[in-house]
Amino acid sequence: MSNEKVEATALNPRYQEEALKEKAYLIELKKKPPIEKFLGYCRLSGPGFMNAAFTLGAGSFASSVTLGAAYGYDMLWVPLYSFAFGIFMLALAARFVTASDMDVIKAQDKFHGKFIGSFATGLVACFIASIVFNFGQYALGSDALTSMFAILNLNVPKNISWIILVAVSVPLSLMYGSGENPKAVRIVENSMKIMIGIMLVVFGAVICVTGIDFPAMIKGLLLPKLPSGIDGIVTLIASLTATIGVMDWVLFNNGMESRGYSEEHETLGRFDSVFGGLLPVTLVLSLVTIAFAEAFAGKEGIPTTSKELCDALVGVIPSVWIQAGFYIGIIALVCSSMIGLSITCATSFYQCTNVKRDPKAWYHPIVVLAPQIGFLGAFFGKPVAIVVAVAAMQSLFNWISGNSWYLLGNDPRYLGKKVIQSRIFNIGILCCISILNIVFITFIMSKLGAWPE
Repeated sequence: MSNEKVEATALNPRYQEEALKEKAYLIELKKKPPIEKFLGYCRLSGPGFMNAAFTLGAGSFASSVTLGAAYGYDMLWVPLYSFAFGIFMLALAARFVTASDMDVIKAQDKFHGKFIGSFATGLVACFIASIVFNFGQYALGSDALTSMFAILNLNVPKNISWIILVAVSVPLSLMYGSGENPKAVRIVENSMKIMIGIMLVVFGAVICVTGIDFPAMIKGLLLPKLPSGIDGIVTLIASLTATIGVMDWVLFNNGMESRGYSEEHETLGRFDSVFGGLLPVTLVLSLVTIAFAEAFAGKEGIPTTSKELCDALVGVIPSVWIQAGFYIGIIALVCSSMIGLSITCATSFYQCTNVKRDPKAWYHPIVVLAPQIGFLGAFFGKPVAIVVAVAAMQSLFNWISGNSWYLLGNDPRYLGKKVIQSRIFNIGILCCISILNIVFITFIMSKLGAWPE
C-alpha cells in the first residue's frame, strides 16, 4: 500500500479507534432487548441532532412565527410533514455513507457530471447558500440579543451584540472543522443537543403562559391545510425549503462520515434521523407556532415582520425571565444554525474542489468561517435581492440534486449490492423530489406574480 493510501486510511474516521469500538458495540447491541437497544441508540446519536439544530434557524423560525400568527394552528403540519418526507433522503444519505467510501458530491461528479455534483450541489446549493443565508442568522440573532438586554435594562446595540454570536459559533465551528477529530465532533454534537434542549425548555415555558388548544394542535399537526393568497403561499414555500433541502442532506451525510459510520451504523443513522432530527424539529417549531397562534388569535392588524411579531408576543408575557428566556431560545436557535452553515460550507467546498482537506492548512479556518461574513446582517439586515436569487437557484438545484441522489441510490456502480431494494424507500424519495419540484415551480410563479389570489 502506498504512503498516500496509508495516510488516507489513517485520516478516515471509519478506521479510528473510537469508530471501531462503536462498530463492535453496535454489533452486540443488535442482540439486546428493544428497550436496551433503544437506549443504546440514544446514547450514540449525534448527526441527527446536528441536522435538527441546523434546520432550526432563522428561516424556519421566521416562517413558523408568521404562519402561527396569521393562520393559528392550521399550519402546524408543515415542519412535521416536510421533515418526514426528508427522512427518506436522510436515510439515503446514511446508505451512501455506510455502503461506500466515496463522498456523495464526488460520486455525483463521477456518475452524473460536475455540473450536477460540484456546481449544482456543492457550489450553489451548499457553499454559496451557506454564506448568503448566514446574513439572516446574524440579523435575527443580533435583534434577539439587543431585545433581551433591553428587557434587563441594558443598552447593547445591534452593532455590538453580534459579537456574542461570533463568540459562541466560531469556536464550535472550528472545533468540528470537517470532522477530523472524533472527540471534538462529539463535543460539538453534544453542544447542539444542549442548544436544542434550551429551545424546548424556553419555548415550552412561553406556551405555558400563552396557553394551548390541544384539539386544535392535533388537527393542525395531522390534517394539512393550504394557505390562500400569494403571501401565504410564499410563506409556506419558505417553510418547506427551510426544513427540506440538499444542505440538510449533505450536513447529515458529513455528520455520519465524521463519526466514522460503516455498514453496521446504517440502522443507527436511520434512528438518529427520526429521534434526533424529526422529533426535535417538529417539537421546537410547533411550540413556536402555538405560542404565536395563541398570542394573535382573533386579532386584527397582525405585524408583518418577525421582529414586530416577537416584540408583540413578549408584550403579553408577564414574567421578565420568561421574556428573556424566549430571546435566549432564539439565540440558541440562531447559533446552532450558524455552526451548521459553517460545517456545510467547508464540507461542500472540499468535496467540489480539488483542494486537500487539511485541518492544519492556512486556508482551512477561512473555508470553515466563510459564512461569518454574514455578520454584516447585523448592520444592514439580509441582502434581500441576493437571498431571493440564491433561494431560487437553490430551489431548482435541490430538485436536480434530489434526482441525482435517487439515481445514485439505485446505481450498483456506486453502492454495489447495497442499492435500494425497497419500493417504499424509492417511492418515498420520489415523493420528496416531487415536493421539491412543486416548491421550485410555485416559488418562480410567486415571484413572477402568476399565483392567483
